[in-house]
Amino acid sequence: MLNMHLEDQAGDVLKKFRYGRRLSLRVTAEAATLSPDQLRSFESGETAPLTDDLVRLGKVLGFDGEAMASLHLHPDPPPSLSLSPRVLPLPMSYGGYAVRCSLLRHPNDPKRALLVDTGGGEGLEKRLAEKGVILEGILLTHGHDDHGGGWDHLRKGPAKGEKVPVLLARGDRSLLQGGGEGADALMDPEEGCHLLGKQGWDIKVTPAPGHTRGSVAYLSEGALFVGDTLFCGSAGRAATPEDFPEQLASIQKILSGLSDAIVLIPGHGPLSTVGYEKTINPFIRTTAPSSS
Repeated sequence: MLNMHLEDQAGDVLKKFRYGRRLSLRVTAEAATLSPDQLRSFESGETAPLTDDLVRLGKVLGFDGEAMASLHLHPDPPPSLSLSPRVLPLPMSYGGYAVRCSLLRHPNDPKRALLVDTGGGEGLEKRLAEKGVILEGILLTHGHDDHGGGWDHLRKGPAKGEKVPVLLARGDRSLLQGGGEGADALMDPEEGCHLLGKQGWDIKVTPAPGHTRGSVAYLSEGALFVGDTLFCGSAGRAATPEDFPEQLASIQKILSGLSDAIVLIPGHGPLSTVGYEKTINPFIRTTAPSSS
């Protein structure tokens, strides 16, 4: 039985690992003592693998198959979590596809807020007005339009002619619509977090290249905003197979030194925690692949 509460089902994870390891379906299937049709059926979600299947595939592709099975082959949703009252997830839709952006309220004034990702931006101005907040910055985890679209329309500041800072790594500006022409309006995340720190915000940023060259993760209020770098039980697909090793290293880096209780807020799918992902996520529980 597949876990349908997740952003990625088991087949999605298998495809992403096969892509990253640069292994064909036939080579992978044969090395895991499966037929190509069986593996194709797993990857399409038509049939669910057994735990033993994931263990064998994990040895071939380089992940802990038993740990993956403990989440992906059980129907129960991940544990429910509590967030700081200053963190407000905003579910959005981008072309009918669910995506999450979030509001961060200032420690000293709940009317002052930062926006983490835009969810594509459509209808967001109205929702921000309904929350009664004054936007002081937009923090983009990466440059895909479902996470940064509409950024320019959202950056009008509270004073006439003022525009709030929009943080996006240089490596992703060519991905974002309007990011090339308006590059002078965009700020490096580290520089931007330093500027916001002078205004009383406590935000740390860590580069997380792999899903895109400029992906980053933001840490604030006991939560790590990871965009598509990490999902509950999975991760966004690497930009290219060549980026896959760096993606795996980035995931380890952004989690390094963090408390297991830190809440992970991905751009899609359920929330999770650092500790929970360490026990079940194949992109964290990696091994050396037996075939390459």
